Amino acid sequence: MVTTLRAVGGLHILALPTPESPLRDGARLIVRQALLEALAKLLAVKEESIFLICSPGAPIRLAPPWSRIGISVSHEPGLSLAAINLHGPVGIDLMQLSKPLPDIEILARDYLGPVATFAITSQPPKKRHQAFALAWTRLEACLKCLALPLNEWTPELDARLATCSIKELAMPAGWLAAVA
Repeated sequence: MVTTLRAVGGLHILALPTPESPLRDGARLIVRQALLEALAKLLAVKEESIFLICSPGAPIRLAPPWSRIGISVSHEPGLSLAAINLHGPVGIDLMQLSKPLPDIEILARDYLGPVATFAITSQPPKKRHQAFALAWTRLEACLKCLALPLNEWTPELDARLATCSIKELAMPAGWLAAVA
């Protein structure tokens, strides 16, 4: 069952229950079918006329004449999100708040930068995992929107990421998500 979390202007976000597995093959099939169905409705065309370009490690793209439409996907065991932006690039990221990561401070310092690291480590210990997850989903959403790979933080990267408009998505308890 597909749930539309948000549909504002040209931005459409789908939430899809997927297998409770770290293997993503099943989730990918579910998401691709949901994307075809949603795009067919949004574009008022038959599903057969839409061609998704899917390559391992690369974002899903649409073949012409809809190549300007942005698509982004994020998977966690049990749930996947898909974002469609009819007006250009988009990035989405999802994280389940399960067990806290043991190396949050190191990951934050290496990838999120000094400001985010300070904000995270200044939190009481019980809130650090959620603060980290929020910052991480925002980072990943921006990287996807800008079609950038995950790299360690630099002032130059931070300046590029600052060009994105980021929104946190309302999610069920235990989940965080952001869209750029």
